[in-house]
Amino acid sequence: MIISRYLNREVFSSSSAILGILFAIFISQRVVRYLGQAANGDISGVMVWQMVGLFSPVLIGFLLPLAFFLGCLLAFSRLYVDNEMAVLRSSGVSEYQLIRMLLPIAVIVALIGGAVTLWISPWANEITYQLRDKQASKLELSMLSPGRFQVFQEGTGVVYVDEAPQTTDSPNQLGKFFLAEVVGEAGTNSRLVTANSAERFYDQELDKNFLQLNDGFVYQLDEQGMVRKRTQFEHYFARLEAEQSIVSRRKISATPTSQLWNTRDGSSWAELHWRLAVPLSVPFLLLLAVPLSRVRPREGKFAKILPALMIYIGYVVFIIVFRRWIEDEKLSGWIGYIPIYAVMALIGVRLLYLHSRANTHRNKGHNKNGDQDKTGGEASA
Repeated sequence: MIISRYLNREVFSSSSAILGILFAIFISQRVVRYLGQAANGDISGVMVWQMVGLFSPVLIGFLLPLAFFLGCLLAFSRLYVDNEMAVLRSSGVSEYQLIRMLLPIAVIVALIGGAVTLWISPWANEITYQLRDKQASKLELSMLSPGRFQVFQEGTGVVYVDEAPQTTDSPNQLGKFFLAEVVGEAGTNSRLVTANSAERFYDQELDKNFLQLNDGFVYQLDEQGMVRKRTQFEHYFARLEAEQSIVSRRKISATPTSQLWNTRDGSSWAELHWRLAVPLSVPFLLLLAVPLSRVRPREGKFAKILPALMIYIGYVVFIIVFRRWIEDEKLSGWIGYIPIYAVMALIGVRLLYLHSRANTHRNKGHNKNGDQDKTGGEASA
């Protein structure tokens, strides 16, 4: 029990330190990215920290298996370097028993990882999309900057407005207005809109942005660009269609896990297995970390970091490849990542078997040498 608590504490300390370092590195990159967007006026300063806070659980869920894997590796490598592992082996503690002793922290890490990836991360992604949509709606209202042509609706339209007359003090008042829009294939429903003045306003009841045009014309064009119909108006109200132009598209990462399970198409299966990979990979990574951590005292505790990272990168690459296959329905969603887990388990068991056999041979050699020394001592006597 004392050894188990000691080992779990060592792994917890190493994993927490690695997770903190990796989290600081990746979150700082994201902060720089958000600050750049804030400098360009795409998001507000308050929104920067809101999005950082919402991205944190997503990042933790992504880094947790790697931190646990490297934490186990470093903790046990230090035990080998300090000859503590030799003492444990001489007292009859095998590597299989070490894995059993580490099951408590492995279960805790798997539960935390599962809670983060299955529930917290989708919720955080959904809130992030809502913030972006709200910000995009505000930006669309201020998008009509006077004095320059602006493209909207993914390049199918161009709008231009003049400066507001000097007599008005309203920031939402605009001057002459021009809009060209190509709708339909080959411009079959193209139109031009002109107006002597325009005004932007936000309807709080409807929670929508509107544009009011005054004293203008709407020209409907045919395929040759000739005017097919002309309509004169005194006031023309248009709702700014944020849904089509600016509002971000929801990704499947924001879909609740229960909905993924009910849908069960290719994309849903792929996302579901991606989320489950975090808790399910923890025991297999533990199985690999214990035998991989074996080092000689002179090699240092970081001797196996590079091979371990290569193995983890290979694991992530296979996860990504299998995810693509499941999305494309080249692989059944019921199978998921089972082949990857099976290969990891086989490699871990094989390494443990080789180490156990090597320890057995070494102990037999020591016992034999001990018997010979004892026999030689008796003969001399």
